Amino acid sequence: MSESRETIIIVGAGIVGSALAHFLSSSSSSSSPTTPRTITLIDRSFGPLLGSTGHAPGFVGQFNESPVLTKLAIDSVSEYTKIPDGFDTVGGLEIAFQPAGCERLKARCAAASQRGLAAEMLSLGEAHTLAPELVRQEESPGSGAAVFFPTDGTADACRITSFYQDSAKKAGVKFLRTSVEKLLLTPDGRIKGIQVLDLGSAQQLEADKVIVTTGIWARDLCRDLPVPVPVIPVGHPYMHARTRTPLPPRESAKSKSESLPFVRWPEHHVYARDHGTRYGIGSYDHPPVGCAPNAQDGTAIGVWIPDFRQTLEAARKMLPPATAAEFEEDASENQTKSRSFNGIFSMTPDNMPLAGAVRSVPGLHMAVAVWVTHAAGTAKFLTGLLNGDGVDQETLGALEPERFAGRDFATLEEESLCGYNSIYKTVAK
Repeated sequence: MSESRETIIIVGAGIVGSALAHFLSSSSSSSSPTTPRTITLIDRSFGPLLGSTGHAPGFVGQFNESPVLTKLAIDSVSEYTKIPDGFDTVGGLEIAFQPAGCERLKARCAAASQRGLAAEMLSLGEAHTLAPELVRQEESPGSGAAVFFPTDGTADACRITSFYQDSAKKAGVKFLRTSVEKLLLTPDGRIKGIQVLDLGSAQQLEADKVIVTTGIWARDLCRDLPVPVPVIPVGHPYMHARTRTPLPPRESAKSKSESLPFVRWPEHHVYARDHGTRYGIGSYDHPPVGCAPNAQDGTAIGVWIPDFRQTLEAARKMLPPATAAEFEEDASENQTKSRSFNGIFSMTPDNMPLAGAVRSVPGLHMAVAVWVTHAAGTAKFLTGLLNGDGVDQETLGALEPERFAGRDFATLEEESLCGYNSIYKTVAK
């Protein structure tokens, strides 16, 4: 008698889907520990990565007003630090100039400490000393404040994804390069598999469980479900400076890394980092723009929006003059020019991922609208759920995929876009 197997299809091989393939293939179900699994990871491309993982700037700030997101970030960093060259604990700085902004930093520092995260208030002079290439010198004593999170850092999302894929392959996960057209349901509404387009021909692949980890493409793939999946792709400007020689290693009693901390200016919705051979800067300080994935090349790099140029020019003013000049478009023969792009990522009405079981469609699970900051933690959470292990109930409720059931989609889309400009102020309901 042949041994029964549980078949699982994971749709989407970005950092979330690849992490999930890794964790699932290295664990077993608590309810059926002897039942073997056949796991298949499906994507149109396993390299280069076409989704948001491929262009993610890699900032990982663990503290969030949402306890759930803070926990997922801490869990993610715990996993990323196990991966060779996957995570650099450079630390994270947040800078404010106005009294209200400085008070908010003090509140964040206190709240982070209460949750067990290292955090320290600094003067602007101390912040400049930590990151002189990214933080301007203090114009006058007491003209602002900073908070430093020493265990934050930068994640190499592509390297991490590759590590998880290699691990999953070694554990027997099958990899299938194809385009997924739609989810397949039985007449009574249970998942039965997916339809793929292979060489122009539609084919059906059956599975006991299907897990959607498609990021910005989730809304389209889940279009026929009985509940809304308000994963709204938005445009976001980011810019790489000209290439340069890497900065010399630095020593700091406040940081474990020899690299610069990343820096955020929450009052201005701007952030910047050192990528090693060039700086990078991004900004949320512009009207939110719903942005469909690029239909021409099927990537998460959207069509350039001309107004983004002014947004990035304003962002550069936060930097020291010498660093800001690195973003000018002229370059010598030995330099690569600066490059701006529209990186698309996902928003939801409450700025929280959708992760867990879709209860109205038995057998269907998802983990979408997940940032690199929370990817491994979310994948571990979903693995525990699939394995029948005990999971944190607060996380289960906060990430519930059907929490927007019965809501008007247009209203949900509007709420998602409205949350874009307060990206650092996420509060779980």
